[in-house]
Amino acid sequence: MLRFNLKSLAALDYARAFMPPQDPNGLERSIRLLDTSVLPQILSKNFNDLMRPMTLIDLYLGGLLGATLDHNQTITATTHIETEAAGNRLVLFAALSVLISSAIAIYQHARNKSREDQHIRSFSLLFAHMTRTRVAALRLFLSYIDGTMRPSPEMTEAARTTILELDSINEGLMQIGHRRSDARSTRLGEVVDEIVRTSKHCLNVQASDDAFAIRVPAAQFHLLIDELVRNGISAVPCDRQPQITITASIKRHFMGATQLILTVGDNGAGMSPDLLAKAREPFFSTKAGAHVGLGLTNSVELIKSMGGRLKILSTPSVGTEVRITYPI
Repeated sequence: MLRFNLKSLAALDYARAFMPPQDPNGLERSIRLLDTSVLPQILSKNFNDLMRPMTLIDLYLGGLLGATLDHNQTITATTHIETEAAGNRLVLFAALSVLISSAIAIYQHARNKSREDQHIRSFSLLFAHMTRTRVAALRLFLSYIDGTMRPSPEMTEAARTTILELDSINEGLMQIGHRRSDARSTRLGEVVDEIVRTSKHCLNVQASDDAFAIRVPAAQFHLLIDELVRNGISAVPCDRQPQITITASIKRHFMGATQLILTVGDNGAGMSPDLLAKAREPFFSTKAGAHVGLGLTNSVELIKSMGGRLKILSTPSVGTEVRITYPI
């Protein structure tokens, strides 16, 4: 039985890792003692000479047991250290995750705050542009009234139209501000319907039901579309009837991104490539005193602050189309 156990132990691949370092070949020597000294004397029943080889084998097995216990303690300690290290790595990973999440949250908050500031600034500039140009026109009209000079009917009609436009702009914003529903967003269809209803020109609207059902920032889109419509009307020559077209559709991309495509087109004089390149410059205008460029500049900044894009397409003698791409 002893010989069988020792041979089985020697057959293990990892047995030598547990051998006493001062006697690495003791296991083979013990098996050899069993084969050459112990077994022959047992078969011959000479038990008196068995004490010496059995004592040597016993001493070796005692050393093997001690080495095994040392290895067991080492493995246990190593496992404990690795367990603690794994726990520390987990805690470190959790701390890093919290730190990264906090950094992302802070970055997103700062980014949203910056975008909100830009949003408000662009909105304010665009509203100021729409009202300032009309106030300037009224101031010019009043300068002609000095008690001795009567303004021409054309000038009076222009002043009356300007007053109506200012009233329409403010009325639209007041209605948006006093909505009982969420004042921050509304259906695109409601915004367009309100502009069509208050415009003195006939506007051609072409939009799908799902595009009109998209909720958009109410005040911002009202101001944008209203400004683009007024710019389109002012771009049409006096001898031509204005034809303003508003279209809206939804564009779905392969990766799942969805965009609202909103266009405002006119049948005006259009712009050459050189004029088109300058259209976004502040205070640039194709008509003296109209300041159309400032309105487009602020429109670009306002839609950009909402994560969208504005593109101008124009052909001389055909008309201009302003295309807004807004992420949904």
